Amino acid sequence: MRIVFAGGGTGGHVLPALSVADELRSRAGGLDALFVGSANGLEAKLVPQAGYPIRFISARGARGKGFVARARSAAGLAIGLVQSIGILSRFKPDLVFGSGGYASAAAVLAAAFLRRKVVIQEQNSIPGLTNRLLGRSAKRIYLGFERARSFFGVRPGVLATGNPLRRDITSNRSPKDRAAFGLAPAGPVLLVFGGSQGARRLNRVAADYLLEHREVQAIIQTGDHDRAWVEEKLGGERGRIFVASYLGNMCNAYGAADVALSRAGALSCSELAAAGVPAVLVPYPHAADNHQYFNALALAEGGGAVIIKDSELDKDSLAAALDPLLAAPSRLAAMRASLLTIAPRDAAKRIADDIEQLLAARGAAPGRAAPTTPERKGQ
Repeated sequence: MRIVFAGGGTGGHVLPALSVADELRSRAGGLDALFVGSANGLEAKLVPQAGYPIRFISARGARGKGFVARARSAAGLAIGLVQSIGILSRFKPDLVFGSGGYASAAAVLAAAFLRRKVVIQEQNSIPGLTNRLLGRSAKRIYLGFERARSFFGVRPGVLATGNPLRRDITSNRSPKDRAAFGLAPAGPVLLVFGGSQGARRLNRVAADYLLEHREVQAIIQTGDHDRAWVEEKLGGERGRIFVASYLGNMCNAYGAADVALSRAGALSCSELAAAGVPAVLVPYPHAADNHQYFNALALAEGGGAVIIKDSELDKDSLAAALDPLLAAPSRLAAMRASLLTIAPRDAAKRIADDIEQLLAARGAAPGRAAPTTPERKGQ
């Protein structure tokens, strides 16, 4: 199989694509994959680490709503489209997999222009406008949440698969998980993360809470911009609180945590559910179409999470939500059990199975050999 995976910017767009690529690569037919993304996105780091080649294109989000912002976004899309046409023309993929983010639109549009088979993966409960438009040219739309189905109309090829997760995400818990962060084996552990880029509001409220609740240990993923502040604020709490700008070993973090304080990005919610970590979710209030609230609602309605509005979050509201949970192990156990029924754990397999069927139906069966021009990593 020759597949281009397009998308990125944040872990929420990169990691699902990597999960599907890993699943396809593990199969007998093998995979010849090329990722397309932005040099400024997290894909620039994560994709080469996973052993895949990547090509970079011009891609930027629309910052602001003014004429200048829109003009820059349109110019970036046009340049990225031309670059993507060149990349796809040389690589000659059987299929282009769009996972969202800045780079996804240009590559998927290029695939449609070149009449290549397209599938997209929508992580959120409320799809963004880009994926709603791109979905018109897609053979398949793989949904992370069933709630998103209504936005694509009545049409074949819309499948609720769940979000593809990293293979090491598991609900199994081990004493080694806490040891990985230097935490004591006894006492509650709070995991704080605002997605791959962190969340300043969560970091600062959590720091105030932890200074008043010294019986609680913590793991905090701050993001690059807030690490220095959090380390200075909690500098005297080393051994009780682990601080990092990015957690590469999230499987251990989930295994160590009794409860999480998190934004409600699609992948964060899916991973929390699959790992069985009860959560206090604070949806990012400026997310497009308020989609983080609806992501959080899926966990809260299932009994596995509590939602706090961003405008109402402070150390007191956090304490009001967390303290009763940490004082009631039986309630945490019930929330954990509820979460494990919410998120499908085999989404990557479901998507890989369907992609194989799509290619086989076209005559591009897995394992089909084709001459290619080698692509170099990081080009």
